[in-house]
Amino acid sequence: MNCFICGGEMRPYFSKVFNTYNLGNVEYCRCVNCGFVLSKTHAEMSTREWELLNDQYHRSYHGSDSCPDDANWVPRLKCQARTIHELVKVRILPTKLPWVDYGSGDGKLADMLTQNMKLKVNKFDKYSKQEDVLSYEALIGRKYSVVINCSVFEHILSLASLQEITSLVADDGVLALHTLARGEIPKDPGWFYLLPVHCAFYTNRSMEILFAKLGFNASVYHVDSRMWFWFRKNADRVCQILQRQKNRMKGEYHFKFGFVDYWK
Repeated sequence: MNCFICGGEMRPYFSKVFNTYNLGNVEYCRCVNCGFVLSKTHAEMSTREWELLNDQYHRSYHGSDSCPDDANWVPRLKCQARTIHELVKVRILPTKLPWVDYGSGDGKLADMLTQNMKLKVNKFDKYSKQEDVLSYEALIGRKYSVVINCSVFEHILSLASLQEITSLVADDGVLALHTLARGEIPKDPGWFYLLPVHCAFYTNRSMEILFAKLGFNASVYHVDSRMWFWFRKNADRVCQILQRQKNRMKGEYHFKFGFVDYWK
């Protein structure tokens, strides 16, 4: 098996036994080149098995105000909504085209932005049964000023899936991304991020490669909301706005021409 990000060889790294969802022993492999870690067990599931696992796991807490594996879930969503609204007000996030939350779950973040911030955000989620969620046919083939993508990258099994998400971003649009990226993925079956539905784990190096491969050239990271904002164009303008507004904006923003590798 080769890494779908850089093409490097994926070698066995460690394993973890799950006593839920009939998973049993899950084997994780690591890329010798970029350090990206992927679950071989999840990658070998059938489409039906993978969809059923995701549906069962997320249905266990969606519609509630708490997630047993993430105590900070709703507070983080509220912080993300405030951060996104702030970036709209200073004109870093464009509003010319529609927005979409890809992987919207039970729609909490999209609802916060639409109802409280007056930003119309469409929802799309493969596993949602909500009536106000876009169909795949309505989603695909369109371009969006902002594509929100929270806690989805860690559920990805192929480069094609990432390309589908980022293909929705307009040339002058933005990908608003929440996931985990760090210097090295720990060789530790007890690591908190190893959840039944998490199969992909990104190092800063793998994310830098992916960032360029997907056609982005600058990014902003907001520490409190744990959110990146990826830009294809207008990097100089974004940098100037942040420098001009930084004393008036809430929280800690970091800008970089390239991928902001904040977590070491």
